[in-house]
Amino acid sequence: EFDNFPEKMTSTQYVRGMTWPKAGTDWGKYNDENWEKLSYWASMRLQTLFRTVSGMMLYHNALQCHFEAQGDRRNKLGVIWDPSDAFTCVVAMQMYTFFNSMQYKHTNIMFKKFPKSMKVAYIDCEDLEDSAHPDCIHEDQKRRYYSCLIDASCPEDANGRREPKYKIEIPGYPILGDGKGDNQNTAVPFTRGTYVQCIDANQGAYFEQMLLLPNVLGEFRSKRPGDGGSKKIIGFPEHITSDFGSVGDFAASSELAFGTISQRSYSLLGARMHYGHPDIMNKEYMMQQGGVSKATKTLNLSEDIFAGMDFVLRGGGRTIKHREYFHLAKGRDLGFNTAQVLAFFSKLSSGAGEQLITRQTNRLGNLLPLPEFLSFYYAHMGHYLSQWSISWGLPLLTLIWLVVLLNGCEESNDLSIKCIIGSQSAASVMAEAWQYI
Repeated sequence: EFDNFPEKMTSTQYVRGMTWPKAGTDWGKYNDENWEKLSYWASMRLQTLFRTVSGMMLYHNALQCHFEAQGDRRNKLGVIWDPSDAFTCVVAMQMYTFFNSMQYKHTNIMFKKFPKSMKVAYIDCEDLEDSAHPDCIHEDQKRRYYSCLIDASCPEDANGRREPKYKIEIPGYPILGDGKGDNQNTAVPFTRGTYVQCIDANQGAYFEQMLLLPNVLGEFRSKRPGDGGSKKIIGFPEHITSDFGSVGDFAASSELAFGTISQRSYSLLGARMHYGHPDIMNKEYMMQQGGVSKATKTLNLSEDIFAGMDFVLRGGGRTIKHREYFHLAKGRDLGFNTAQVLAFFSKLSSGAGEQLITRQTNRLGNLLPLPEFLSFYYAHMGHYLSQWSISWGLPLLTLIWLVVLLNGCEESNDLSIKCIIGSQSAASVMAEAWQYI
């Protein structure tokens, strides 16, 4: 693929009146401008965060295309139109405070590449002073914690770290769970507009899909005031881009089965919940229930689904839909070891087990009608309980039969009576019984 890259750049730069060196892997022949292009090319293939942000920033270009095709330039809005006023890409970069100078440099390169719509939310902290205790801070708390936002306009210090544009003090240490849920919820206050789409850092996007954004937002349209039309979570499938090799094909097929095929049935039966990405939600209603995910450690291992469970429990016309005309790209791990595919499925099963002991599951079991509850049960934790019973049922049956066979035909059990009357061995009686099972 790299052999095709210089050929493409040669033709592109020729049109622009520039030249591209035919140096191959002789890296010393590339200048700073060439290295910038090479870095973008490599980051799109090897750096998941850059690929994700680059894909999401296509919303900016899509909105601009819609304005050029449909916008009215005669009014004042057409004069001052800027897509960044309608769309913001907030990167929840939790550890930004503890970056080194090289990481700050890489972050600033992303700000340079996407100067208008990209913003970074992170968690900052500072040591307490003696005068802080009268400020309603517990004497055992050693630091103040803040949720901060930076963008390309924020000034840099000597190490490349940017000063925050906004700071919101958080009441205590904010990391209560496994990190992802806290990271999302501390960034949600900095998102603009009514609708929010949560994306993991292993995804991408396509420009032609971004053009369908007006159709997606039309799903939230209300027919009349107060009819609950905007109280929705709209779910979409994902296109797995890592479907090469036997392991990659397995991961892509399992994602297709769960993220697309199963979701069709779940949505129709009323059992679909929120699964993180790339669902689009009404932010106003999500913030009323504490955020877009739960973050209690271990209990909320599957953190995203609890947003859907709380959303359904609040009622009031809230619905969760699944649509397939819009999708995003996603890459999956490609190794059958403890850190990749097996660990992912282990997380799903462990999270389903934790759901059994939550108050949300208890309340849904008490409030949902029987058809919806059975759909919800067998779509989530019931699936794993059924698999467990099936997996252990056959070995247990075999063990019982083995005990009976070892016991033989004795007068102390019912099997021996049949053995004596029919002059049959215990094994033949068991074989005959198997025909009826």
